Amino acid sequence: MTDLFSEIEQDLRREQANKLWEKYGVYLVGLAVGIVLVASAFVGWRAWNTSRAHDASAQYDLVVAAAATQKPEEAAAAFGALAADTTPAYAALAAVHQADALLKAGDKAGAIAALDKAGNDKSTPAMLRGMVQIKAGMLVADTATYEEMNARLASLNEADNPWRNSARELLGLSAYKSKNYAEAQANFAAIIGDPTAQAGLRDRAHVMQALLAPHILAPVVVSPATVPAADAASESDDVKADAPAPTNEAPAQVAPDTKAE
Repeated sequence: MTDLFSEIEQDLRREQANKLWEKYGVYLVGLAVGIVLVASAFVGWRAWNTSRAHDASAQYDLVVAAAATQKPEEAAAAFGALAADTTPAYAALAAVHQADALLKAGDKAGAIAALDKAGNDKSTPAMLRGMVQIKAGMLVADTATYEEMNARLASLNEADNPWRNSARELLGLSAYKSKNYAEAQANFAAIIGDPTAQAGLRDRAHVMQALLAPHILAPVVVSPATVPAADAASESDDVKADAPAPTNEAPAQVAPDTKAE
């Protein structure tokens, strides 16, 4: 009897499983196929990305090696072509080399434009983008206003940005050039107060603070000892005001008593 009940239970379970498979089997197969496709796509993308990075590195090395024997104009053109057809990281590095070549060729405006293009590209890794923006800021520092420099570098002047102190130095120099001494003082003080600032940056900030000292007004401190003196002077003035005013009239003479004689 026990075997009979056991067989009936197994038949019921088998029948229930068949019904579930008929109802949801196609979805389970689709899910399994989807998982396999996603995994295959991820593995393929990673392999393609790794291969592209290797190709970009090899191409970059070739262009750098060739630039050593080229004229500045030719090297600039080669690095510009590389920047337009490589990964964002190598595009930023190529832009730096392109700017250097353009500077050697006497094209400062072209160098700034090449750096700005890479610096404004959001796909460029943040570390490289900051480096490019700092280099561009160095090229325009002698002609740009403080407002223009601040527009360029404000995003780097953040507490968690690795380029913050380089940006502060450029902003401080620009403010000093514009005679905006308070802003200059604030930027150099921020460098000195940052324990992670490099020794060279901190030393230059100290030098700039010494140059700024004659232009920064010291706060006026009123000594407490001067307050009673001021009150005493005020009281003295009040006493003088209450005293009778002197006159120019001569005192009246008393006539002698002739009756006594």
